[in-house]
Amino acid sequence: MPGKRVLKPRKTPSQERAKATVDAILEAGAYILVRDGWENFTTNRVAERAGVNIASLYQYFPNKESIAIELQRRHIAKGQNAFPHMIGQLRSQPNLRAVLKILIDGAVAEHSINPKLHKVFAEELPRASRRVHGEKDEHQTARLAKILEPYPMQVPDLDIALFLIRVATHAAIHEAASDRPDLLANPLFAEELITLIERYLVRNKPGNRSAIHRRAKRPSTNPQTK
Repeated sequence: MPGKRVLKPRKTPSQERAKATVDAILEAGAYILVRDGWENFTTNRVAERAGVNIASLYQYFPNKESIAIELQRRHIAKGQNAFPHMIGQLRSQPNLRAVLKILIDGAVAEHSINPKLHKVFAEELPRASRRVHGEKDEHQTARLAKILEPYPMQVPDLDIALFLIRVATHAAIHEAASDRPDLLANPLFAEELITLIERYLVRNKPGNRSAIHRRAKRPSTNPQTK
């Protein structure tokens, strides 16, 4: 029976020269993944691109899965490390829309860094190589609940609402990064997504119902109805 694939780096570099080697391997790995896809992603190609011998690569990464997972871990960590320091700032915003703007603008900026790599992570990597270091869904929901707690919302079930806005926001931004990366640079994309989430959470906001009512009551232009 074959042994279980190791999905983590062998060791963490401590010296500057070793850190530079690992950084070069990961940079080369990202390049190969985007250019050639997962099926053609090999440790030999990564080593050649990074300018290191294969033995040096294997000191840190036992296989290509461990390289892909470390790339994801570093990418995820950039966003997660900022949030603990931002919770106080987010909870002190003047209104819900201001909070949503910070959250969604941050997510759009994160996906704008390398949208092609995002697409490879989501669509080509085997399931075992995805989100090993990612934050658990329940932790994400609990953190979002804490951020939004000071702001009034009109939803029948907060847990369901938090799940839906988290999934819907991620799906919209991911699809844009994968298939329409030009949208990430368009400020209107983020503004429309903010409006979508805000109107779901605040259903009785003044103006929303009356606008719908006005459209529904628009007079007919058919001469026979006059």
